[in-house]
Amino acid sequence: MAGRPKVRKERLDEQAIVDAALKIARKRVSDLTMRAVSDELKVSVGALYKHVVGRDELLALVVEEILGQAPRIHPDASDGWLALRAQVLGIQALMDRYPGLDDAVIAHSPNSPKANELRDEGMTALQHEGLTIDEAHKVYRAVTWLWLGSRAALEGRARRQADIDTFAESLDVLIRGLKSHMEATELVRSTSQELR
Repeated sequence: MAGRPKVRKERLDEQAIVDAALKIARKRVSDLTMRAVSDELKVSVGALYKHVVGRDELLALVVEEILGQAPRIHPDASDGWLALRAQVLGIQALMDRYPGLDDAVIAHSPNSPKANELRDEGMTALQHEGLTIDEAHKVYRAVTWLWLGSRAALEGRARRQADIDTFAESLDVLIRGLKSHMEATELVRSTSQELR
């Protein structure tokens, strides 16, 4: 019967809404609507709006949930470069579990508290390797651009094994090059200080 209230036994909260949204978006992000989430949860659309302002906020919450599952870099990581590599590869694998959400993650990441935490962890790990904050920022930005390009190149399709292997090889080449460049920069910096 049209207009009949939907019945939900469990209490509705933001986490239940995000979980339902992830279930829907995992299949196809274009299917992620407030109506689809309300149907999944067996509640009215109006009930959702008590917890989430609209689809944009829903997508931002989904991005936070996904990035909250990303591998973390421990502050005492013995090798900051390897820790950054592991984190980036882990984020790639995580994104593979949510095909089609690349655009949402990319769009919401600049304002995402979780994305900022991940960046800060990566930059801290690099600073433990002797990089200045500016150098760590440049390295993190370079790795981010590689990641962004690899995700955009997929155009929404799932990664194949060749994509996974090529990305890992490209990341290794980039990190080796950046590490070598930073070591050379440090050598020049320390030599110039000794000459003073």
